Amino acid sequence: MARMIPPENPDNIPHPSEQLVYKALAALPDPYIVMHSYPWLRPKRNLRSEPLRQGEADFVILHPAKGMLVVEVKGGDDIRLDQTRWWRGRDELKDPFEQADRNRWALVDAISDRTGKKLNKYAFTHGHIVFFPHTIYQGDLPHDSDPRIILDGRDLSGVERRIDEAFKAWGGPGGPPTASDFAQLINALTPKLRLLRCVGADITSERARLIQLSEDQRAILRGLMQNPRVLIQGGAGSGKTLLALEFAVSMAEQGKRTLFLCYNRELAIWLNEQVSSEPRLHTAAGSLEIENFHRYARKVAKTAGIDFEVPKDEEQAAEFWNDTAPLRLEQAVSILKETGNNPTYDAVIVDEGQDFFEEWWLTVESLCSDPTHGTLYVFEDLYQSLRGVTEPPPISLTTELWLNTNCRNTKSIARSAAEIIHVPFAVLPGAPEGEPPALHKAPGPNAQAGLVLSALRQVLVGDVTGSQVALIGPRSKNRGSLAEVGECVVKTKDGDKRHHLVTDAAAWRRGEGVLVTTSKSFKGLEADVVILYDLQGFSPGFSTTDLYVAWTRAKHRLIAVCHGSQARETIESALAAARP
Repeated sequence: MARMIPPENPDNIPHPSEQLVYKALAALPDPYIVMHSYPWLRPKRNLRSEPLRQGEADFVILHPAKGMLVVEVKGGDDIRLDQTRWWRGRDELKDPFEQADRNRWALVDAISDRTGKKLNKYAFTHGHIVFFPHTIYQGDLPHDSDPRIILDGRDLSGVERRIDEAFKAWGGPGGPPTASDFAQLINALTPKLRLLRCVGADITSERARLIQLSEDQRAILRGLMQNPRVLIQGGAGSGKTLLALEFAVSMAEQGKRTLFLCYNRELAIWLNEQVSSEPRLHTAAGSLEIENFHRYARKVAKTAGIDFEVPKDEEQAAEFWNDTAPLRLEQAVSILKETGNNPTYDAVIVDEGQDFFEEWWLTVESLCSDPTHGTLYVFEDLYQSLRGVTEPPPISLTTELWLNTNCRNTKSIARSAAEIIHVPFAVLPGAPEGEPPALHKAPGPNAQAGLVLSALRQVLVGDVTGSQVALIGPRSKNRGSLAEVGECVVKTKDGDKRHHLVTDAAAWRRGEGVLVTTSKSFKGLEADVVILYDLQGFSPGFSTTDLYVAWTRAKHRLIAVCHGSQARETIESALAAARP
């Protein structure tokens, strides 16, 4: 029996024509491998700035001693060719031989890209066939066909002989693949892309929910790694950071020296924690370096012997980080190149691209071993820009993709977040509805701390731990209403349980207490439960974008505590508009 990918019950296949062909191809002997419903995503040939083309091969047949055949299935009783146009009944059809040929060359190009051109179109036998399982053909064949590559209902019981004839018909200068080439061929068509999963919350019926991917994202991901310079845009919770990290790990695993840059220091720390025990990196021939942009600039400048003293004045320090630090980094890279200590990378992955200043991007490109064509992936959400940026990076990123499905938040949180800044949203069909975000109104600043602790006690009753909860405010803890609060005491049947309030996110993840942080520091991270506090009005220091960022950090439960009318009215309006 052939190895079927994916293995499935053919009776569950929605198209009767593909059911018949699936059963026939499953009867092929070992070592045939048959892939069903194989999607592909490719840019137009030699026009990578153009939109991507998407397609699907009904079946792909592989044999280690023969090569690859792409199968196009056309079902129905009344199929005919009238001169140059195909019809099924009164409906015009696409030319099935043209479809099969298009799918074949898309896969050949993808295989060539993924194997570094080793398995190009001349390296192995490949072709296509068209299968009409419900009919028997009569008359003259079209000029883009041949009797050896067209199968009909008579061939369902003798498919092995006909498949062998098709392979011989397509036999070319490449011939059958070698054992090594066939292994690469299989790997190219079945990429191992794994997303790092979030820890599920132990909260009612949602406790086992993990990140999932929508079907359109699955198709995108299979084709994404074929393209060297990609801009991936997506809303909050769409899995950008996890996807960026997976690509970085995959690049390193392939033997590439890889740099992962982000804006947020806490995000870089968390990412390093995630990969510290990644087994693929222990045996990888390449390497992976993860840093936030400013820390990386400091490190490289130090290696090159360049001064990197940050001014003590707050305004001058901000100017240094925004303008001077990137220049020092660029200078350091040039010095290290001249001294033979090459600071460049085979692949550069940038997360939080919306927070990178326009002047930083040439420096980022210079970190690629090939600044113009080297592998560079940028992930961003313009709705989360700290500086109000509304344009993508001013560099050549020839392929653009959009992740539009929220994989993090409950539907209630995702809907209300979208209403805060009036952006579209989409969630997984099976995502839990969850409880609507709660709004608590404090009569004034002095009542804030009491309301926050009351809400926190209600959350911590039961199985929820402090490491699942984050308190997010506009300012740091020592500048807000919780400045004098060191712990939250929860009364249980076994006595008082004390939960410390911590400001170190790493300590929070170690289970040392409840995190108190800011929207800017927590950007890119997430918690099962988020309590927003000290919400009053909006300013350059805390805008509606910051509120949106903080809001979308909550995976399962969200509570907002307000004492100002501006923030309260914005939240009330969003909650009202988000009611299902």
